[in-house]
Amino acid sequence: MGFFGEGGGGSSIDLASPTPIGSTTPNTGAFTTLSSAPPANTTAFSSTGFSLTGANAQTLLNITGTWNTSGTPTAIKLNVTDTASNASSLLMDLQVGGTSKLSMDKTNLLVINSDTGTIKIGSTTGSRVGIRNYGGSLGLQTSDGTLQGYVATTGIIIADTKAFQWNTSGVGGTVDLYLYRDAAAILAQRNGTNAQSYRLYNTYTDASNYERGFFRWSSSVLEIGAEAAGTGTQRQLRLPLGTVTASTPLSVTQTWNGAGVTFTGIQANITDTASASASLLMDLQVGGTSKFKIDKNGNTTLASGNLLIRNNGTSGRSQLYSVGDAVDVLEIRGANYIGIRSDMAFAWAVGAIGTNTVYDLFLYKDAANILAQRNSTNAQTFRLYRTYTDASNYERLGFLATNTTRYTITSENAGTGSARSLEVSFYTSASDPTSSDITSGCFSVWKNSGTSIIKLWANDGGTMKSVALV
Repeated sequence: MGFFGEGGGGSSIDLASPTPIGSTTPNTGAFTTLSSAPPANTTAFSSTGFSLTGANAQTLLNITGTWNTSGTPTAIKLNVTDTASNASSLLMDLQVGGTSKLSMDKTNLLVINSDTGTIKIGSTTGSRVGIRNYGGSLGLQTSDGTLQGYVATTGIIIADTKAFQWNTSGVGGTVDLYLYRDAAAILAQRNGTNAQSYRLYNTYTDASNYERGFFRWSSSVLEIGAEAAGTGTQRQLRLPLGTVTASTPLSVTQTWNGAGVTFTGIQANITDTASASASLLMDLQVGGTSKFKIDKNGNTTLASGNLLIRNNGTSGRSQLYSVGDAVDVLEIRGANYIGIRSDMAFAWAVGAIGTNTVYDLFLYKDAANILAQRNSTNAQTFRLYRTYTDASNYERLGFLATNTTRYTITSENAGTGSARSLEVSFYTSASDPTSSDITSGCFSVWKNSGTSIIKLWANDGGTMKSVALV
């Protein structure tokens, strides 16, 4: 082992048989102080003969000292003036068998040159963590040597069963927030039986001033919504489902399995502190045009505002309102009946209902207590069926206005139906009728109970005429 002595003019000193240097004693190798100023391009200190055999475990370099000072000492110091050097120049390089294991370059880059090399932080016997090389990445391991994660060029990667964790306060508090990998491509926020919340901020000034959306569990109910505080503005919640070419863009599925439970599939509960009268609970649109909407009073409008189902303000009455005609067309009077306007009719279409539907059968109210079947100049027929199997098998009574000169009442049958007789009852009175009993131009079959004679009576413009039935 040798080094250059101070003022040695470049001569080498052999510490095995040294000559006196300063206050040293020859052959002892003990120095009170020692400094070296080697010439350029030489090795200042070298040791090549160190070797251990058997059970020996001596230290190649053993430096001991005592600090008993108010100053700030430095035990080992290397100060290189880097006037010019290669970019890969090293401040330190520890090797085994000529292979670098730990080195630090002049830019403060510490390199562990081994896949298993580890820097352990903590006591040698207690709990500690380690930093090691893992396949060219910075690996993190626990005291038992288990790799928990590593820093790769793609990001920070941790073991599949481990979590990213946050404390309640600083780094020494209780952990109360965890992010896990539940399975492939599934991120989970969970913490035992503690309900979790996720917040996505639009703006954030502090904990009292923000705009945010939330996805959370509250009293075992999953909530999705928006909220604001302080100077933040309450924002709307929207589901932009994009462009689809098949299937159902939005689908809600649920199984009800409780006979004693009254379920509600979808509920919107609005606290109406103040709002415009036209405020809507729901508005379904196509291309920006409303097709179905319900206002805050429960009035329902269909097909771009053409038809409105509304409450007319009277308990138990709901109305169907034609917006285009500005009239009520139908009313449901509680459980009693369904009513329509006096100038409207029940109508039946020819075939299916479509854009150009043709109607050919109408029932009207002609006047109070008068039901009318009419259709302009088209002659009408009314049929009262006794039996009906199909259009080829029936028994019926027909009231026909199809003849140009008369009306017909007829008994009709077809298929398996039987022909039936037509009966007209007579009226019984203690005397014969007068012109006030039978309308002018009409007739009646009349039995005089006093004489037991049955006659056919007719009112011919106020003159009563009769013929006896014998």
